[in-house]
Amino acid sequence: MKKPSRLRKSKTASGVHRAAVRRAQPAGKQQAARQTRRLARAQPAENAPSLERVGAASITTEVPFAVRRIFAIALIAVALVLIGALTAQNWAGFVEWASALARTQQATAAPSGITANPAQVARSDIRIGIVSGHRGSDSGAVCADGLTEAQVNFDHAMRVASLLRAQGYTVDVLEEFDPRLEGYTANVLVSIHADSCTYINDLATGFKVARVLDSRLPEVEDRLVACLKSRYQQATGLRFHANTVTYDMTQYHAFYEIASTTPAAIIETGFLYLDRIILTRKPERVAEGIVNGILCFLNQETP
Repeated sequence: MKKPSRLRKSKTASGVHRAAVRRAQPAGKQQAARQTRRLARAQPAENAPSLERVGAASITTEVPFAVRRIFAIALIAVALVLIGALTAQNWAGFVEWASALARTQQATAAPSGITANPAQVARSDIRIGIVSGHRGSDSGAVCADGLTEAQVNFDHAMRVASLLRAQGYTVDVLEEFDPRLEGYTANVLVSIHADSCTYINDLATGFKVARVLDSRLPEVEDRLVACLKSRYQQATGLRFHANTVTYDMTQYHAFYEIASTTPAAIIETGFLYLDRIILTRKPERVAEGIVNGILCFLNQETP
């Protein structure tokens, strides 16, 4: 048998080597892949970028802090402008409401029901209501020569208002059924009337003052009545005609229309028949008596 030549042996060994390499390549690749996965799992989590951090970084980059701050300030400014516009539209109503509220608080702050201390309150902040009896409604009592109670009452009401305004007070002259009487709030209200213009008897002379029968402020309104009686009698010399106070006075309609915190009274200044001279020729005395009675009440003087 012939021995294989050296050349054929060499070729055979080379083929075996190549086959071994081919068999080893897949195993090496798999080992390399496993090593790569182990290294990836061993890498710290904080070193790997996340979608959340990337998104936040994008937002921060796209909208800087200064821009967001300016946007917030703009929104606040718009809100303030809207509030200012609404306030301006309702300013008049707000002022009236605030003034009425202040007067109500003043009227109920002190035990007397008026102001806690008149010296500390500006006179212009004190509101006084004067009702001119029958004005805007009817004539009231009528005299034979055509003189009407409504005319006399209006003259007295305007004189009273003029004297009070001259001292700095805020005064409303109201008609008999004035729409403003509904819920009317003031430090005091007085309705001015006069009595009959026909002869009744020689005793039908003098004046009368009354407050509402079922008063919610009995002590306060009793003081008002007492002040009006005292000061009016001093100014006019007329006597108080107590026994002719009528149901129409104690149940006077305006008492039930005004705010319950407003002290009120009605005065009948005299009889148009026997007291006509002082009522028509000396109206300044009538006005003086009513004004002094109101001030006695507001200043918490002794009646």
